[in-house]
Amino acid sequence: MFVYDPKVQLDRFEDEIREFEKKPVKKGLIMLYGSSNFTRWSEKYGNVNAEDVLLGKDGRQAVVNHGFGGATSEEMLYYYPRAVRPWAPRALVLSTYGNGMGKGYMPFEKIFIQARIMDYARQEFPGIKFFLCNAAPDANTKNAKNQRKVAIAEYNELCADYCRKHSDAYLVDRHGRPEIYDSPDHIGEYDHIRDELFIEDKTHFTPEGYELYRLFLLKALEPVL
Repeated sequence: MFVYDPKVQLDRFEDEIREFEKKPVKKGLIMLYGSSNFTRWSEKYGNVNAEDVLLGKDGRQAVVNHGFGGATSEEMLYYYPRAVRPWAPRALVLSTYGNGMGKGYMPFEKIFIQARIMDYARQEFPGIKFFLCNAAPDANTKNAKNQRKVAIAEYNELCADYCRKHSDAYLVDRHGRPEIYDSPDHIGEYDHIRDELFIEDKTHFTPEGYELYRLFLLKALEPVL
């Protein structure tokens, strides 16, 4: 056990959480939680809405998107009672790696906090499934310092280890997606990440990038669709 002070102002995304609370609550869906790549998967940012294109096998809405700001694991835990609990999701897709790293959280801290979120959800929603996203390389990763690359590798192994030890948790291996590299032979080689899939900030997807992400997530979420 370790004790530390939060590295972020926990209520900095209060306005976005209030917007969630204004929406009609639909229980039993798959919730995308955290990650600015979830946040920007909406018409507000010139993309399609994730909720409109991540459909179940019956063709109906399967997902509710609660991506907010540049959420860290700490903020995801803080807002869990308001952003997750009322929706009683049947599955949680957790994604937060880059945001936490940018605020100084170590890989083991991020996993520890996400594990707490999953523990709460297990107690409240028996049978819930979890989809734990590992680090997603982007065009900025090409020029990353070695320290960051080491942290990515450590975080990815911690995610994989957690999923190996918990039968209700599935690893969403974004790092090993062949479609974001020049070819499948270059998986994990950051110099071969496809720049055209990212907007000018080199972090967030273009519409083409989101379409590939849609296909990838539909396959990853197949057990609960």
